[in-house]
Amino acid sequence: MNINLLVGESGARSDNQIYTTVARWALTIGVFLLPLFFLPQTTSPLEFNKQMLLLVVASVGLIAWLLGVVSSGRLSWRSTLLDKGVLAVLVATIVTAVLSQGRFQSIFGINASVSGSLVSIASLTILFFLMTNLWHDRGVRLRSILILSIMVGLWYGLLQLLGVFGLPISITASRAFNSVGSPNGLGILAAVSLPLFLNTIGWKRYISILGIIPALAILVILNWWVIWVVVVAGMVGYIVVSALLESFKISRFILPMTVVVLGVFLLLIKPNLPFKSKLPVEVAPSYSLSFKIAQSVLHEEFFTGYGPENFSMAFDKYGAKKLANTTFSSAQFFDSASELFNQIIQGGIVMGVAWVLVLWSLIQLFVYVVRHRSQVDRNAAAVWASLIALGVAFCLYPFNLTLIFVFYAVAALSMLVEWGSDHKELHVEEHIALSLISSLGFIAGLILVLVGIYFGASRYIADIHYRNALGAKDIHLAAGEIDKATEWNNQDDRYYRAAAQVSLGLLSQELAKKADPQDTQRNTRIQNYLAAAINFSKQATQLNKKEAANWDNLGTIYQNLMGFVEGVDKLAETAYGAASQLRPGDASYSNKIGLLNITKADLIRQLAKNNPSVAQSYGTVESALSAAEASFKRAIDMSNTFGLAIYNLGTVYERQGKLGEAIRELEKIAPFNNDAPDLLFELGLLYYRAGNKNKAFETLQRVLVLSPDFANAHWYLALIYEERKDTAAAISELEKILSVESNKNNQTVLQKLEQIRSGKVSGDKAIDQKPL
Repeated sequence: MNINLLVGESGARSDNQIYTTVARWALTIGVFLLPLFFLPQTTSPLEFNKQMLLLVVASVGLIAWLLGVVSSGRLSWRSTLLDKGVLAVLVATIVTAVLSQGRFQSIFGINASVSGSLVSIASLTILFFLMTNLWHDRGVRLRSILILSIMVGLWYGLLQLLGVFGLPISITASRAFNSVGSPNGLGILAAVSLPLFLNTIGWKRYISILGIIPALAILVILNWWVIWVVVVAGMVGYIVVSALLESFKISRFILPMTVVVLGVFLLLIKPNLPFKSKLPVEVAPSYSLSFKIAQSVLHEEFFTGYGPENFSMAFDKYGAKKLANTTFSSAQFFDSASELFNQIIQGGIVMGVAWVLVLWSLIQLFVYVVRHRSQVDRNAAAVWASLIALGVAFCLYPFNLTLIFVFYAVAALSMLVEWGSDHKELHVEEHIALSLISSLGFIAGLILVLVGIYFGASRYIADIHYRNALGAKDIHLAAGEIDKATEWNNQDDRYYRAAAQVSLGLLSQELAKKADPQDTQRNTRIQNYLAAAINFSKQATQLNKKEAANWDNLGTIYQNLMGFVEGVDKLAETAYGAASQLRPGDASYSNKIGLLNITKADLIRQLAKNNPSVAQSYGTVESALSAAEASFKRAIDMSNTFGLAIYNLGTVYERQGKLGEAIRELEKIAPFNNDAPDLLFELGLLYYRAGNKNKAFETLQRVLVLSPDFANAHWYLALIYEERKDTAAAISELEKILSVESNKNNQTVLQKLEQIRSGKVSGDKAIDQKPL
């Protein structure tokens, strides 16, 4: 009996060791791969793939750990001061995701922005507790794996910045590409990881040297004040914490002090480095604008904000109007200027309290470490300095998945360096409550993992099909891929917007075909494509009513169906109006309503010739043009530098016969569009129609300076020369048109040339002639 019991215990311990080993290896692989991982087959090579890796590692680790507990009947647990803060962030994320204005985005994130989603935070929380409970070596292994991974990532990022592309993958053939995120994101990683490379021993010292070299090189190349502030915070933090925990020896601080001096020096002189000029500029809302958006969101949704990963909706509502007179007036942003603002905007006061609890836990932990400094591990100063740098970065830069992962990993390290070998071991089977909790926990954990993996895999497969659709050269192939994407994931509004556009393309293609009397299914296909375009775009708005892009897409679909479906002009205007309400201050929607009414006016003119009774249902040309005029004026009031709206207003005036007003509108934008020959050409024709022939002549000549092969500019100059009886100059202009290969057989030009050469000069005005 006793022998059997001993054998049973031995078997249970053996099983537990196997499961623990599996969990530790899952952690090891995950910690190493996450800063480096990317794959090209999805729309987001970095964030989406990293999230999937994170989900798999957390799932495998959790199941293996739970199996170990259940099979052995023993629970090894390390209770730490930071536990409550980490759990508070998870609970706050759950609450704000459930009450989110875009629930699907809050749970899974948007492909390019997933770091704050519920799936990511839940997976990171699992990893945090696995890291703090599976390793009992005061963080030696975790720190070693982490600095090795970061070192490899920094070297790869540095080579990319220098234009050395080592991988035969098309997406990597860019200086801006790296395994972390943007170049600035790479710089932030270099800044927060620099302290981790300090004070290492043994083989890790060589890894540290290999990590410090690319980190400093990246910092120098980017030379951005935010990155240097983070670096200085980390280096000063290292010096201060080392002085508090150990004896102060200035020789140990030569490198940190040198880095601080280097950073201040480079910020003061601001050298113009050739490598940086070849990098794209990273654009984000300013700190002041981010602060104002946060204020507005707290006034509207004080407790829960807009929900995780819904910053774009908050920006649309409160930030877009601030950019009305800039080149970014139609831009959409998915992050604020810093992670601090992101958390407040997306999580409200609930998330703010959770992060305050994290901060308070860290302060308590640090006070404890200082009081027990005689027992502190030698790695503590480097870990705490990295945490300080991460805290400063949190306030100055938005975190992607790599940066938030590094934060959780370093937070776990801060616990391990203090309580790395201290843990409690509970005999679960000796306590009925613990036994019941562990059994239910295993069942709940397994269900959670299966659900997470299922939905994660479904989204992943769907996104592969979506990417294939975006890259498809044949519209029928694109339609097939989009259909598969919606089958795997029917909750992503982007897929339905794309499906609507593809259906509209198929409809246009079908209408462009020559009708075949033998094809009895043509009308059915047309009706199906038409219905699909409308239904898909409606489905997108139903999935996410607060996304302006969905209503904009619906308006575009309706506008393109004018002439096929009665009454869609009003539906299109309503849709654009809904988009404008979600993104107030964006002049593009008023401009689109104006264009809608111009199209309506053209349609009425056309119908008046062929079907007067139907034309009456659309109103009059004059009313449509008046509505267009009002819309363009409204757009210009929002953004007085919106050149497209000014140009379109000029077009309306021209159609209304108000040539003076039309010229004035085009003259407003002409000085800012000296490289736009089409605009100058339109202005030249307006000058001629208004009787200002000299200005028309000069403007058309300016068109040819910008675009020497502009055929219609040559054409109208030839007609003006003909009108002036300057036949030689007219012939010269026509010959310039024919000198271009694509125009050499143009019959209109050839006939006019023959007419002038034969001395038959036309008496018609130049402006009365149709363009080529």
